[in-house]
Amino acid sequence: MTVQQLDLFAIDTPPSAPEPAPVRTWADVRRGQQVTYNVPGSPWRGTWTVRRIERHPAAPYAFLADLVNDDGRVWLSCPHRDAAADVDVTQ
Repeated sequence: MTVQQLDLFAIDTPPSAPEPAPVRTWADVRRGQQVTYNVPGSPWRGTWTVRRIERHPAAPYAFLADLVNDDGRVWLSCPHRDAAADVDVTQ
């Protein structure tokens, strides 16, 4: 290749985009950590603390998670292990 051809290749190459931050999945969540569920209109909006998380006995791809809110509400969730742990649809 000539120098001119290499220059054209360098100009046509798009600048590398920054790597997006990795999404924290339910497989990454441990007991005592907090997860955020921010869906407008949902009664489950807020920050939840994981009280218990374990594999689902009948579905190896899912977890059983007991989540506790600051006001004392308890949410038994059954998320997929690869689903995003923090949900915010307002962004």
